[in-house]
Amino acid sequence: MRLQGKPFALLIGNRNFAALWSSDLIVTLGDRIHRVALAALIWHLTGSLMDAGVAFIASSLPDLALGPLAGVAVDRWDRRKIMIASDLARIVPVLLIPILAPISLWSVYVLLFLLNTASILHRPAKVASIPSVVPSSQLTAANSFSSMVESVGDLAGYPLAGVGVGLLSGWLGTETGLTAAFGGTALCYALSALILLALRLPLVERAEESSLRQVWEELVTGLRFLAQHPIVRANTAVLLLGPFAAGIAMPLLIGYAYEVIGDDELAYAMLNFGIGLGSVVGAAGLALFGARRLGTLVIAGLALMGAAILGLASTTMLWTAVLLMAVTGVGNMMVLIPSVTIVHRCTPTHLLGRVFSFRSTLIFTALIVANGIGGWAGDVFGVLPVLAVTGAGLLAGAVLAAMVPASRQADALEIAANPIPGD
Repeated sequence: MRLQGKPFALLIGNRNFAALWSSDLIVTLGDRIHRVALAALIWHLTGSLMDAGVAFIASSLPDLALGPLAGVAVDRWDRRKIMIASDLARIVPVLLIPILAPISLWSVYVLLFLLNTASILHRPAKVASIPSVVPSSQLTAANSFSSMVESVGDLAGYPLAGVGVGLLSGWLGTETGLTAAFGGTALCYALSALILLALRLPLVERAEESSLRQVWEELVTGLRFLAQHPIVRANTAVLLLGPFAAGIAMPLLIGYAYEVIGDDELAYAMLNFGIGLGSVVGAAGLALFGARRLGTLVIAGLALMGAAILGLASTTMLWTAVLLMAVTGVGNMMVLIPSVTIVHRCTPTHLLGRVFSFRSTLIFTALIVANGIGGWAGDVFGVLPVLAVTGAGLLAGAVLAAMVPASRQADALEIAANPIPGD
């Protein structure tokens, strides 16, 4: 098969894309340490999946409340400065989490809300910057590498976090060990900001400062485009099935690691490691060989995720579970990467920030609802039965998505070089 767009040249010969990629890698490593430490903190304090679900909800609320405004900001302001400010603003909240958690668990929820409020501009700014630093012919490869960086962070971050948090807690005690882990996350945010200082983005046309009414009109313009473009609209609806299933599984994986497997931090870290491993394989395959039939890839990815989650419900062996999580990672990349490329191909550049932000808002809405369902259902019905229902439901959703005509129309988009107008 022919390599598409020489993807590895993006990291070697494109300094600006390399800066975006490297900073994202560092921040992702920190995020993985944060997630393992947070899961350990909540489990040791409460042992409740519902409390874990509330923590995930608190983390997602800023995207729901502020996501669309983030898109307007990204389309108006210097995207490099936005990403640097986002990294620096996350340092204090993450350092305070282990200090205040023993006093009040609700303080942790507030800090998680603040932490993710600070980070809300980062992702749309990064994604919207990619077309400015790579040619159109390399967008699929660039999106693959951009998605792969999170998976590479999974491969290094989760095992290090699982072993590191366990060792630090054993050597220093749980409280001090977790404090050190959160400190490592803060250091990663600082390093990411330093790397982004080297990023140079070309000047692009930006809207002038305007009134709240004009800002609202811009929001409506982005929403109208998303709602009226048949392919973007259909892809957005289908895409949401993945985050909804993942949102249910997020608190369940904590219970799966601590109750079903029983290996504590290491088991939880390795389950997430499996997701990262599969994501690297999936993203690398799409980057190297190109993404053909984009709409079909998205649907096939959903089906693969559903089958793996259903399989997870039938095993209590750690390494089998890790393998199944790797399959979900492959499926996740088959959903995510073609979906991003679909939007890039269909959307005018000046609307990209708003469209991606609206989609992020919808994704996090699905996550918030699903986190609550997953935490509550896991406590009431048990981890394994809820995983089984989630996997079966996602498989059924993939079958229904295949019946949507606009999903199949997206199969022709990989050959398009310019935005495709809607109806």
